[in-house]
Amino acid sequence: MNEKINIQIGDRVVEGPVYAQVRKQFERLIADKEIGSGELLPSPALLAQKLSVDKGEIQRAYYELEMAGLVKKKTGKDFLGKEKTTYLVN
Repeated sequence: MNEKINIQIGDRVVEGPVYAQVRKQFERLIADKEIGSGELLPSPALLAQKLSVDKGEIQRAYYELEMAGLVKKKTGKDFLGKEKTTYLVN
């Protein structure tokens, strides 16, 4: 995973839902140009595993980033022909 991407999950009561925490941290990283245009975000499964959270939380954060125009979802096929989705910073 990209070393510049250091997402931390805080107390859910104080900091809010996991997806919102992840979204806000990516928004900050993008605004501060710590991750630039064209850079890949970690897969939702990989990031969820690293943070020990449900993959759906990460997918929702990525969806909201996509709707805000900060990231772009790209769907293609891997070397086995299996569908693969990646997320790139706009």
